[in-house]
Amino acid sequence: MKRHILLNEDMIITAWETIMLGLVILVQSQQLHHRLPPILDWTDDVSSGMIFLVLGILVLVNAVWDFYWYRIRVVLLSSMAFLWSTLAASFLLDDLSDHHITIVPLLFITVVVRIMLIAKREPPYKMNGGDHG
Repeated sequence: MKRHILLNEDMIITAWETIMLGLVILVQSQQLHHRLPPILDWTDDVSSGMIFLVLGILVLVNAVWDFYWYRIRVVLLSSMAFLWSTLAASFLLDDLSDHHITIVPLLFITVVVRIMLIAKREPPYKMNGGDHG
């Protein structure tokens, strides 16, 4: 397990960020100004906080025990990239509607880039669900 932690340290850090973000959203939801379409306005609700929390826990367990069967890595990393991208887009659009830009969407975009780099650095057999062929 120590070897897996050292090999997957970027994924573990991103999982912790996702867990912490889920907790922050659960405690302080409704930070957006509600000028967004409903497709993007859900990102700061309690339900999205639970989704971030559960997804972060799943990624953390996956990284610590290094599961990669049934293409679980592709599903988890894609889900995390999608959720963080949606969050970045919603906060960026909210900032644009208020006519000012904050650092928050840029921080979320940085996490999305890190998730993409994690996926790029993963060995192909882990992304293919253990198929070596």
